[in-house]
Amino acid sequence: MDLGLFKSVKYHIQESYSPNEPDNLHTELIITVVEKIYFLIIPRVKLRDNQLGLGIQLKWDNVFGLNHNLKWLIERKGETENIKEFRHRFRYNYTNVLSSDYNLNFALINENTVDQLTDLSYQNRLDDTFEIRLFKWLNDIHKKRGKYASIGGGVRQRVHETLAGDYIDDSAVNFLSFTIGSKKVHNFLYHRKGRHYGYDLEVSDPLLGSDTSYLKNILFYRSYYTFDSRPGENLNIQAQLGHSTDDILGDKAFKLDFRNDLRGYDRDSYQGNSMLLLNIEYMMAIDNYPTVRYLGFIDIGNTYDSFAEVKDELFHFGIGFGIRWKIKLFVNVDLRFDAGYGLDDENYQFTFGTRHAF
Repeated sequence: MDLGLFKSVKYHIQESYSPNEPDNLHTELIITVVEKIYFLIIPRVKLRDNQLGLGIQLKWDNVFGLNHNLKWLIERKGETENIKEFRHRFRYNYTNVLSSDYNLNFALINENTVDQLTDLSYQNRLDDTFEIRLFKWLNDIHKKRGKYASIGGGVRQRVHETLAGDYIDDSAVNFLSFTIGSKKVHNFLYHRKGRHYGYDLEVSDPLLGSDTSYLKNILFYRSYYTFDSRPGENLNIQAQLGHSTDDILGDKAFKLDFRNDLRGYDRDSYQGNSMLLLNIEYMMAIDNYPTVRYLGFIDIGNTYDSFAEVKDELFHFGIGFGIRWKIKLFVNVDLRFDAGYGLDDENYQFTFGTRHAF
């Protein structure tokens, strides 16, 4: 089982005679592992619209030696009209619950954003989310590969306030979520190979205590190709198709921008309840420095109010280049830098992260 927890794994055969049994040769298999560092503290600095955002993120893989994963983000996004904007996000993955084949994931998210309604009118939007999910690999031989399924649920709540702190309104949705898929992806030392595809369904209805109802569907497919004649190169492809029957807490179900796989476009550039997306990356290693790779990418996508509009609206294209740095000292860390150019907006956007784009 490749857990990605070790910098190196070496083994050798050792033969010896026991002092008490000089005629018996004993053979032992000696395995030596060097563990990676499980803690990663990441400072976050963002500059947007002359607002400086500061934060810190903690990533802890293999929590207490149990192969659990923890991510904790505290971020101050800036200040608008003397109201401080923040984001708190906590995620925990509890693998093999009580030594079973099930994994339990849960998340807590709390943030606020000041929205400008008119030239002189603003409101403070506060969002709280709690989600829990039970996940199971359906292949008993490869616990980290093969078919899988999950079921979960949660609640999202939104409150609007005036800048004076007066209550305006609130709304909430309770939802159930279901996922089926197959993941047969192997993470080699510097690249990936395999396929990951599946279907996500999220359902909300007044019968669950929600203020509104919607049915959100996502089909996704990801492939990672390697080439025997060019071992340092990787072709990565992602395709997504999404549709929601209604808005979610007053927002469109899908957003495409430089944060959501349409690199080169401003925040929330395209929003809708239907979505098509295609990403293509070609990655190459730097000679004599395989931990550092460079790539070129093309992002193609758009959002729509309904699928009926797909034939009437063109796709938006983003192109660019990126750099990946595999830090072998840490668990699951690929530093990412992408510079994207949005052909329609004629605009540049830069993205940093500690994992692959997809």
